[in-house]
Amino acid sequence: MSMHIGRIRAIALGVAAAAVTVACGAYAAEPLTEVIVEAPKITHTGAKAAPLGAAVDLAAIRYRVSYGDLNLATPAGAKALEERINEAAKRACKQLEDSLPPNSFAAQGDPPCVKTAVDGAMKQAREAVAGAGQKAAR
Repeated sequence: MSMHIGRIRAIALGVAAAAVTVACGAYAAEPLTEVIVEAPKITHTGAKAAPLGAAVDLAAIRYRVSYGDLNLATPAGAKALEERINEAAKRACKQLEDSLPPNSFAAQGDPPCVKTAVDGAMKQAREAVAGAGQKAAR
């Protein structure tokens, strides 16, 4: 009888694993509808850095910007996404700046935070807009 219960458990586990695999596959098949806006990582390489002088990440702020409600195949949709990215970059950089001690935020020669955050997210946005254009052309 215990062998029968063991077989039932094995079948149940197999069915559960298959259900999880199907669910994950369906989720992975859905197109992404967001870009990540990341305020540049601030690192510290001074005397209190990690052993052997390795850089230590002090902070990084990320915002997810959704565009699932936009039609990126239109100029208006692409422009709306760009505006959302700019606003998220400003918020992320402000939050990053507020979380760090004075004078640790921007080192000389570093690109401004908002521009760097926007540039990174716009790479993702351009790919999404191109994909939407290709899909609309079909």
